[in-house]
Amino acid sequence: MWTDFCFRPITPGRRNSEISREVGDTISKEDAYEAAKLAALNVVSQLSLATQGDLSEIAQIVKVSGFVNCASDFTDIPAVINGASDLFVAVFGERGSHARFAIGVASLPRGVPVEIELIARLRDEG
Repeated sequence: MWTDFCFRPITPGRRNSEISREVGDTISKEDAYEAAKLAALNVVSQLSLATQGDLSEIAQIVKVSGFVNCASDFTDIPAVINGASDLFVAVFGERGSHARFAIGVASLPRGVPVEIELIARLRDEG
């Protein structure tokens, strides 16, 4: 039996109404890539908690959804979310390969530049 579960942690950040937190405006593509890695690391931390520290219980990273808070003319959104995808493959190897989508949005909670949602499959207990 396979069990699916989903986590939606966000990259730590704070809201500042006077400073734009948009990728392609005040945040570079390279810094946003690093923010996506940090968001993915937060997901790995949640997966570790869910599996009592045994990440070998993760059978597959099934799907990654990436949201990038970006300027209206920023179009390299997939390159930002590569930060998360690259981290999942680095941590889980072949089990970290996944389907994904990356979308640019006008804003994210707390003004963060990147948010990652993940669906992972657990190994069968039996």
